[in-house]
Amino acid sequence: MFKLGAASVCGAIAALTAIVAGLLSDARLQIILGRAFCSFIVSGLVVYIAIFLFDRLGYASIIHEFEENWKNGEKEEEQAVGDKQETEENSENSGEAGEETPQEESDSSEEGGFTPLQADELRHVATDQEE
Repeated sequence: MFKLGAASVCGAIAALTAIVAGLLSDARLQIILGRAFCSFIVSGLVVYIAIFLFDRLGYASIIHEFEENWKNGEKEEEQAVGDKQETEENSENSGEAGEETPQEESDSSEEGGFTPLQADELRHVATDQEE
């Protein structure tokens, strides 16, 4: 049913495009309707065959698996963020000042892949300045 519906919608779009193009070019009504009918049939068949082959070759299952993995990844990411927020709330509630020690900073930078620049870690380059 989906195949026929998708083919019909694409065929209708192609037919409307042919009608608009025919009206803009001042063609006769018979020519416009003939071209619209042909474009409806041809584009409908092409879309139907493409969807049929798509299903037959198994690409639909690959996309379905990808979507499931994507949703599972988002759920795992949300759980990880929730766990991290809970641990931060627990550490704040336990009486800590909320500041991280240098060891904690390096741990969080490894997880996120971001490390803030430190002044003593920067390489200084000497330049020749003429005055």
